[in-house]
Amino acid sequence: MPECLVFRVPAQHPADVSEVMGLVASGAVEVTEIVAIFGKTEGNGCVNDFTRQLAVMALETALATALGCTAAEVGARIALVMSGGTEGGLSPHFLVLARRDGPAVPVGKALAIGTAFTQEFRAEAIGRMAQVEATAAAVGRAMAEAGLTDPADVHFVQVKCPLLTSARIAEAAARGHGVATHDTYASMGLSRGASALGIAL
Repeated sequence: MPECLVFRVPAQHPADVSEVMGLVASGAVEVTEIVAIFGKTEGNGCVNDFTRQLAVMALETALATALGCTAAEVGARIALVMSGGTEGGLSPHFLVLARRDGPAVPVGKALAIGTAFTQEFRAEAIGRMAQVEATAAAVGRAMAEAGLTDPADVHFVQVKCPLLTSARIAEAAARGHGVATHDTYASMGLSRGASALGIAL
């Protein structure tokens, strides 16, 4: 039966993944057991917050070396979800979620983790039904991976959702497609809303 592990480690700056890799070096977790990493960075949390991507790049680079694969393959294998904004109330940190084979336990409920990825959304899909439906399908796949069949057993779903940028809006227009909004900041709310509806669905 899979055993789920959760570790919280500090980060001195967005590219500081030393504590994450320290877990691997110490043997606390095998790098192949890591299924997701959630991070909180010092950025402003808005559309222009580069600290999230910096943290993802640092994790992908370090984990690629440990796994013997490319950084792109890490991103397709491990869910890396970063959130910016730690002004005053939070300290920058990473949550490392892992799953390993464990001993058989009596029938009962325990922590279970499942992950899934959608396809990359085109700009015209962000904040619209296509995103809602794709998110719902991904949650279903994550439930199946976690061995869950009853939605009542799902207590937390973390989604990394895309935002619109000027470049994405222009690219969609060049293909003859409109987008849900031309306000990149407002796209954050629309994308989060579509993700939430997908989870509920």
